[in-house]
Amino acid sequence: MQHTNHPMGYEDQAHSDHHQQHMQEMCQQYHLYFIQLQMMDGSIAEGIIEDADHEGVTLLMPEEDGHMDGSRQFGAGAFGGAPYGFGPGLGYGVPRRFRRFRRRRFPFFGIRTLFFPFFF
Repeated sequence: MQHTNHPMGYEDQAHSDHHQQHMQEMCQQYHLYFIQLQMMDGSIAEGIIEDADHEGVTLLMPEEDGHMDGSRQFGAGAFGGAPYGFGPGLGYGVPRRFRRFRRRRFPFFGIRTLFFPFFF
């Protein structure tokens, strides 16, 4: 029996097509859910599934913000020195800044699996 070395054999292609179809179905089923994707290289991406088509998925990913306490805008010790949310009055202070989200596209061939970071 003669075996040729192809970059991707027929079995690998069939497995890849099945994997992509399965990932597309999962992403469409969990549209607008907050999920984690594990990539083929082991890295993790987390975000909200915004869109999925036959090639990949688009996530809304939270942008990192190192100044969530608001001290950059108002200075440390603003509003009586109390941390935000614990200012003077009935426990109400200046609310934290809203978190920004950015769109990022991930092709299915680069995704190993999909996780849900929270249990209900």
